[in-house]
Formats: sequence, structure tokens, C-alpha cells
Amino acid sequence: MPQPKQRLSKYEITGYILILTGAVVLVWGTIKFNLAEELYLDPADREGVFGQYGEFIGGIVGSLWALAGVFLFFATLTYQKREFELQRFELHKTQKIFQQQNFSTLYISFIQKHNDIINSLVAYDINKSDWRGSNFFVFFQEKVLTSYVQKTRALEPHEKTAVALQQLFRDYFTYHFSFYQNSLGPYLKNLSVLFKLIQKYRSETQDQGEYYSFITKANFTQAELFLIYHVARFQLLKEFAAIDNAFDMFEDMAEEHKVEYLVEQELPVK
Repeated sequence: MPQPKQRLSKYEITGYILILTGAVVLVWGTIKFNLAEELYLDPADREGVFGQYGEFIGGIVGSLWALAGVFLFFATLTYQKREFELQRFELHKTQKIFQQQNFSTLYISFIQKHNDIINSLVAYDINKSDWRGSNFFVFFQEKVLTSYVQKTRALEPHEKTAVALQQLFRDYFTYHFSFYQNSLGPYLKNLSVLFKLIQKYRSETQDQGEYYSFITKANFTQAELFLIYHVARFQLLKEFAAIDNAFDMFEDMAEEHKVEYLVEQELPVK
């Protein structure tokens, strides 16, 4: 595809006009001083026309062309400045691409490690059946909800206040989290580091539309979000305190899995 022609700058236009004006004046002066006839005269009969012509050329045409040179010099500087800006823009694009390639490699390694940690998770129920990988989070969620619901429904109606039920849910969640913390610790730590890297990449590249956080969030199951949401909600790990504000982490989480909804469902009907 042919490159579009660049428009002449105002300095170039002015310079070319001055050159053309000088040329016109030069031709006019040649005719005015009648140099053609002067050349055929005997040197003794000449009246110093060539000297006058030289002064005319030096005084007017020379000044016009010197001024044209100044304007063309500024035009050159303008083009150089434009070229430098284009080079700087291309360099910035190259650096951004290089930075993105490096981060993509790092991101992939962290995602692989994240998946390896998930695959290593295992828990056993009372029947000695194993819950591995992503099923581990399902098992953890069921353990918390079963403990909470059983205890809640054993309470008297007057004991079921929003504050009391929320504290009860928090206690059971914290208890089960502590029980499996050795398994969940590496998972949550790796996840927090991953999001910190994404946040750093976002700030360094000014890329607010980066897709790494969207890819990461898209892989979360509802059971995983249940765990992460309540870890952040109850501030069990400080790394997750502001994670939702930065990444809208829980925008796809079902409301019925949040403590606020679960507490509301167990409140006495008025």
C-alpha cells in the first residue's frame, strides 16, 4: 500500500516562494539592466552596469535566497523532529510488545504452577472417598455450609440475629479454613502473587484493558470463588483485602454463595 504524500510545511512553502521570487527578480534584473547588449559593448563604453547588477543581485536576490535558506533549514528541523517522534513512538511500541511477551511467559508459568497446586489438593470425607483437584473446593464449601446450617437450625428464633449468624458463619469458615490451611496456603499465596504481577504489569504499561485478569477469573469455579470471597471478606489473608476493588474478582460469583445471602436465609420470618 503506497504511503500517503506528506504535505509541505509552512516553512518549506515560504522558502520555495522566496526562491521563486529571487529567480523572478533575477530574470527581471537581467532584462532591466540590459545585460545582453552590455556584453557586446567595448569595455571602455560600459557604464558600470555589471557592478550595479552585482549590487542588485547581492542586495535583493541574495537576501531573498539567504532568507529562503533559513526557512528551509527550519523545515528540515521540523521534519527531523517529526521523524524523532515517530521513532520514539515505534520504540515505545516495541518496548511494550517486548514487555508483553516477557509477561506472557511469566504469566503462563504462574498459571501452570496454579493448576499444578490445584491438582495436588486432596481431602477425604468420612467414607474415605477422596476429593481431588477442583472438587476439593466443592468439598470445602459443603463442609462449611453443612456445619453452619446444622448449628443455625438448632438455635432458638430469638438467637437468630444477623450479627450472631454472621459471626457463626465466620467461625465455621475460619475453623475449616484453619484445618485445611496447609493445603490452601500455597494455592492462595500463588494466586495473590499472580494478581500482584498483573497489577504491576497494568501500572507499568498503562494497559487498563489487559486480558490476563479476565483469563484468570474466567477459570474460577463457584466453589473457588466461595473460598476466595470469604478469605477476603473475613481478612484471613491480608493479600486479598483489596483484591475485589482492583480486579472485580467476584463479579461472576453467585449471590447465594455469599455470607450476606446465607445469613438472610436463616433469619426468622417476621
